[in-house]
Amino acid sequence: MPFVEEPDDDESTVDDENAVDDGIAVDERAFLDSLPRRLQIVDARSPLTRDGLPDRTECGKDPELGAAAQRVWDAEKSSARALAGRYRALAELFDCEREDDEDEEDVTTARAAIALRVTHGVARWELRSAHRAAHHLPRTFSLLEGGRFPSWWFQRMVRESEDLSEESRRQLDLAVATWSTDIPVDRFITLLGALVGLLARREEELEEAPPLPREITIAPDTTRGAGSLVARGPIPEILAYWKRLDESARAIQAAQRKALRDDTEIPYDVDDLVTSTGRPLPLDRLRYELQLNATFDTGDVPIPGPRFRLNVTVPALTLLGASDAPGMLDGTTPIPPEMARLLAGGQETWFRVLTDPCSGAFLPLPADRYQPSQTMLEHLRLRNATCAVPGCTRPASWAAECDHLEEFDHEHPERGGRTELENLHMLCWQHHQDKTAGLLDPARIPTATREPGRTRWRLGRTGDHAIVADDVDLATRIAVEELEAAWRTHLARRTQRTAQGATQAGTEKTATKDADPATTPASLPAPPPEPPPEPPWSLRPESPPGPCDPEDPPPP
Repeated sequence: MPFVEEPDDDESTVDDENAVDDGIAVDERAFLDSLPRRLQIVDARSPLTRDGLPDRTECGKDPELGAAAQRVWDAEKSSARALAGRYRALAELFDCEREDDEDEEDVTTARAAIALRVTHGVARWELRSAHRAAHHLPRTFSLLEGGRFPSWWFQRMVRESEDLSEESRRQLDLAVATWSTDIPVDRFITLLGALVGLLARREEELEEAPPLPREITIAPDTTRGAGSLVARGPIPEILAYWKRLDESARAIQAAQRKALRDDTEIPYDVDDLVTSTGRPLPLDRLRYELQLNATFDTGDVPIPGPRFRLNVTVPALTLLGASDAPGMLDGTTPIPPEMARLLAGGQETWFRVLTDPCSGAFLPLPADRYQPSQTMLEHLRLRNATCAVPGCTRPASWAAECDHLEEFDHEHPERGGRTELENLHMLCWQHHQDKTAGLLDPARIPTATREPGRTRWRLGRTGDHAIVADDVDLATRIAVEELEAAWRTHLARRTQRTAQGATQAGTEKTATKDADPATTPASLPAPPPEPPPEPPWSLRPESPPGPCDPEDPPPP
């Protein structure tokens, strides 16, 4: 009888604890078993293959149409692999910077923004999404790299799992990796939402609920020329505030009705609207005025005056009604021309801003002191409406500080770092700190006085570079185009009148020649037509804006 060695009890126990079923550990299997059955077993009724795609899409009778559908199938697989490669590269960039220096995260965002050609906010989202994809969703990410998981499905997973913890994302990845990718997309969306909701509820049972937000933010508005403020907070506080605001508005409206009825002085008559219309202000308008003109109780904390005036840049032709070019609010927000004219007409003081008529570059003004003057700060804000760092969208009006590109030498000012416009720019406080720490190094590129300036930026300590141009007044170029069109029209009409005059003179000369010389007075020959005059100014630059950078590649 052969001898059979039986395993030791302790070794058997260890093996059972580390047992895996199709790459799934025991604790992971326990999690899958805890899910509802509809989230455990997700299979398709029939497989979806490339060869069977023409029949599934009802184009089997048309070979060309079926071949086109198969090419779309192949393109989607390529897109999935390309998305995985994009996430992999971004995740490596994110991980490398975090390992070297945690303070370089914002510089990493700047690098990614330049490479992806997006803003800093979008680049930050892409970096974090790539890190979560590569490290928190490894199973489905592996399927994506092999082209076996739809790219849109994976992007949906990344978005839906944004608010989950790292552990919940790994559990989500484990469950979804067992699902069939042959199911319809609407079923995938439904099951994904159910699974994410289940994991979020389980997190709430284990952790305390986060505090409710208390914030007021500015938000875009779909109405032309309008903006919005959004207040968020606990429902009792929001309702209590709304009740006080609504009651105040109703009290003022009742007082206005009484004043109209008794022919007495009208209270809170905004812009004399009640007097001119004979009707009280609507409640919506009263709530808006009360909110807009509310005073802030800051206690003993002094509130400094505004650092900058609110700039509304309006083209001269728009003010004259000869153009409908929009105005610009603080260099970032376009406003309709009629609103720009209304705002300009209600002001007693206008500030002239000089721009180059061809390029739209803001022409510099002289300055000769260490602390930038208010005029210099206003010019810098026109030149860079947002932080000067490539891709940063923080506005220069309230979130920026004036900085010297070349540091000012307090002990020996003659050695450099002068306080002049070409050596100054506006940086947000975060990028100002990065520049001070040596993570950002800007240098101005020499340009002509009338052309937009350019700055070369070194990002991080590895020597990556980016070149950005200063903001220009786009309305100037629109005005130049309109002036050019008017000049061409004038020349065409003048040439037409000259030609008509020459033709008429020739006709009269022929008639005089045929007439009796004794009865027809001698006529003088018609003067030759004058050539059309040249424009009194140069409408277009003879060379492209800005000289070529020495390190730029030569033109083809």
